[in-house]
Amino acid sequence: MDSGMGGLSVLRELLALPYQVEFLYYGDLANSPYGEKSTSQILDLTRAVCHFFISKKVDAILLACNTATSAAALKLREELSVPIFGMEPAIKPALLAHEKEKIALLATAVTHREEKLQELKADLGAKERILHLNCDGLAHLVDQGDLQGARNLLQNILRIPKEEGVKALVLGCTHYVFLKNEIMDLYPEAILHDGNQGTVRHLANSLHLDRVSGRPTFELHFSSPEKPNGIRQFALQLLERGL
Repeated sequence: MDSGMGGLSVLRELLALPYQVEFLYYGDLANSPYGEKSTSQILDLTRAVCHFFISKKVDAILLACNTATSAAALKLREELSVPIFGMEPAIKPALLAHEKEKIALLATAVTHREEKLQELKADLGAKERILHLNCDGLAHLVDQGDLQGARNLLQNILRIPKEEGVKALVLGCTHYVFLKNEIMDLYPEAILHDGNQGTVRHLANSLHLDRVSGRPTFELHFSSPEKPNGIRQFALQLLERGL
């Protein structure tokens, strides 16, 4: 699940695996963006989607949303009987790949402030090496397919790491993966890191998906009643080609 279209960047990688798994995707467009809501609101919204999944008798749930993971994963693991997987910004591999350098984390205000990220920074001893870039509004522009609006916002966001010479950028939201071309066009020296591949590997290994070889299938569900056919068509475009 995701607040909108961002989680499709993770689903796209899962669908490339040779495993006969049925994937159910839920994009909560009616309540997006999550990144500008309170922690309690995000927890309630994420819980509602998870209960939808439970009604469909799923075997596991992936919160393919960094904001939802930060705000809701720990609580939902206590409440629900199925395994709950989440996203983690690729901070550790970025720090290891750029020793003694600063890295920049592009994320929502919720992801930046939540305890999960603070604990990760403390564990890695990296509080002074992370430049926090608030990207509120960017996910919504991706959901709308507004590339020009996203580009305009990114131009302002990327001004800071460019001025400070910070080249390692961690994409701390699954939506931002669809903007890699725009980011590289605006900041050609940047080196991008995202957590999608690590999440997919962890999910596949934990659930032993390699035991069910074959072709995956998927269903798409969205909470927004607005132009459902158009939403589905846009989602399929993202799955097939990216923005």
